Amino acid sequence: MDSGNPDAWRAAVRTCQSCPLLTQCRQLAQTLTTRGDGPRAMIWAGVAYDNSGSVIENLDRHRAAPIDHKRPMRIIRTGPRPLRTVSTLPAPRRHIVLGQPLKSTGTDGL
Repeated sequence: MDSGNPDAWRAAVRTCQSCPLLTQCRQLAQTLTTRGDGPRAMIWAGVAYDNSGSVIENLDRHRAAPIDHKRPMRIIRTGPRPLRTVSTLPAPRRHIVLGQPLKSTGTDGL
């Protein structure tokens, strides 16, 4: 919902309506919404949501938020949290910067 136009959004809603997983998708969206982690700025299970997670009733009146005002991305867990494992060796520290070539961490010989 951050880009596109009403025609593209309506096409996405129609695609959702013909999906064989629509029922499961709706149940997941309802579960997440009840938990407070509802969909934001997307079309999920044939329903359009704005940046605040509210349902968009009229796609013709919705305007995408400018890029400068987008909300930060959130990671939503749908399953149990992974268990932490105890390692005998410390993990190497890494720093990844998108768009920049990676530099050696000094662990090449291990």
